[in-house]
Amino acid sequence: MPPRGRSPADSLIVRHGPIYNHFAHRWCLKAQLPDGTPATTIFDLAPDLRTALIHPAAIPTYSIALTTSDTHRLADLYRKPSQTATFTNPGVTLTAAHTPDGITMTSTARHQQLTLTYRHSTAAALATLTAELRDMLPTHHKAAS
Repeated sequence: MPPRGRSPADSLIVRHGPIYNHFAHRWCLKAQLPDGTPATTIFDLAPDLRTALIHPAAIPTYSIALTTSDTHRLADLYRKPSQTATFTNPGVTLTAAHTPDGITMTSTARHQQLTLTYRHSTAAALATLTAELRDMLPTHHKAAS
């Protein structure tokens, strides 16, 4: 049973505080590989507090950096089913899809592909995690004229 006031999904997220020069905050969450094997994805808030870093299955080959607006798009996608979004860095592409069956993240790098699936409570935990990450990033407001 999760601690009082926390959902079962929330209890699946492992949170870490800052590690100087490595990350300002870190979240870890297990997903499933296509063969059913669990794989931990790491989500970091960069020390500059402006970039989110995603390390699918904790494999650096598939790591991708997201801007603040990318992170907002990803968090919104995880809250609303039937949406897909693609993010690209040099050499790496991440496609996230939210279907009625769950959420998939497919990373492609150097002609190799890695697909992770989040279902039920892990999909809800992924939505919570990305919302927390989004909320830690700065938002820019236009100055009043």
